[in-house]
Amino acid sequence: MQKEFLKEITIKLPSDVADTVSIKEIITLLIDKCLSKVEYYKTKCQKFQEKYGMDFLSFKKKVEQSKKEIFTEWDDLLLWEGYELAYKEWEKKYKELKKCTI
Repeated sequence: MQKEFLKEITIKLPSDVADTVSIKEIITLLIDKCLSKVEYYKTKCQKFQEKYGMDFLSFKKKVEQSKKEIFTEWDDLLLWEGYELAYKEWEKKYKELKKCTI
């Protein structure tokens, strides 16, 4: 099991803002940002799933094992892989931030 590390940070805000915003609200804003990124990359991945009628791993296997090199598929594979990695990374950050609200 991976050990979880938390890092305390200090944010300097104008006093009139600092007086009206709570730590919970700041964390909620960060959670919303993460969720927005998760949804963005998920949508990008879904477009490729619809285009090719399969999930990423199936498409990757198909492209890598194909005897004929189709450059547009390789281009899509690279893009899709980037979207998959970004989706997983933002989803991880989202889940980690959700734990801060418990």
